[in-house]
Amino acid sequence: MPKRIGITGNMGAGKTTVCREFERLGVPVYYADDRAKRLMVEDAVLREAIVNRFGERVYTAQGLDRAYLGNRVFGDALALADLNSLVHPVVGRDGNTWHERQTHPYTLHEAAILFEIDAAASYDEVVVVSCPVGERRRRVMERDRISAAQFEQRAAKQWSDERKEAAADYLITNDGRTLLLPQILVLDRQFRT
Repeated sequence: MPKRIGITGNMGAGKTTVCREFERLGVPVYYADDRAKRLMVEDAVLREAIVNRFGERVYTAQGLDRAYLGNRVFGDALALADLNSLVHPVVGRDGNTWHERQTHPYTLHEAAILFEIDAAASYDEVVVVSCPVGERRRRVMERDRISAAQFEQRAAKQWSDERKEAAADYLITNDGRTLLLPQILVLDRQFRT
């Protein structure tokens, strides 16, 4: 069975960029957030549970109305906790099934809120992608076209950078100045053994 490596970091830290570099080395990567979005549409049991909690309006003929659902859960801690309690177990099972099919010496499981949902113990090692908050804010505001206040509201749902970094087994610095590839190559060699 391959080693199972969790990779996380706060919004805008560059987890996807780091994961793409690992993929170039042949490492299989499970993108939990992307899979969650897909499963929320394709998994009939999960879809029914979401409708039961949030109403028929959450799905349209085009699929999941993410804007509507986002408006329902952001700013409402109970609604967000309810959504997470529906989605995360389904994604966890899907990720386990995916991992069991892999033959590479290790897999990466990318998840933004890995620590926040108390999933770190499910992994052999956890890597945190680290980036100063000012740079993360700039990236996210540009990428998502949101205000600084919107960034702060979303960021408040995640552990602080310091807390995540303290909980990590390994750190990758992605501040736009430090070279990524040498850091990734060191970890790749270590995880293959």
